[in-house]
Amino acid sequence: MNFIEECWEQREEIIYKFLFNGLGEGIYPINSEVFQNQFQREEIDPMWLHYGVFKCPPSQSHSSWVYVTSGMSNPWETDVKKEYSGIGEEFILETNQDSTWPILVLHSLMAFNILLSIGHYGDKPILDYGDRMALSIEPNLTNVMAVEPKDFPVSFELKSGKVDFLQIVGITDTELQFAKGNSSAALSELIYEKFGTLSIIPNRDSTI
Repeated sequence: MNFIEECWEQREEIIYKFLFNGLGEGIYPINSEVFQNQFQREEIDPMWLHYGVFKCPPSQSHSSWVYVTSGMSNPWETDVKKEYSGIGEEFILETNQDSTWPILVLHSLMAFNILLSIGHYGDKPILDYGDRMALSIEPNLTNVMAVEPKDFPVSFELKSGKVDFLQIVGITDTELQFAKGNSSAALSELIYEKFGTLSIIPNRDSTI
């Protein structure tokens, strides 16, 4: 087993299974159409198609469905430990539903982040805590934001380096304006205080 395989196995078979109490029925890999149709990127690196999303059912450790990405932290171009492994991020999205839309949302965000990491959008950096993006989750949520998790670790450590978890949270138009005037972190606190979770509830009312 080579270095990347060791790190891959460590993430999925040890860390993820411990944090999420299992990984469901397997990974839902990203496909080339996401890059081509949503981001007009015709040149696809075959490595990107190894990235995907796990759908973890509710368990004694979490009452929500947890969707978590796997692949952005792969150390493709090194065989030694660095400060961050690969892109250095993976995404978490919680919902109260067993559904397809969370997988599609994460595929889109993962593809966008990959393209950011290779300079497809110039000097624009990869996604970070506080970032907000227009992405509709029907019926009431019009945007998403990336924040620090509340009920999961903020980061974990692989043999290849550190990896940050960015939790994806759906927000309303009114909440978006609040976040612009205050911060995504402040909005995250309000949502967590009201609902006791950062789980995405598509039909919820605004907290503002």
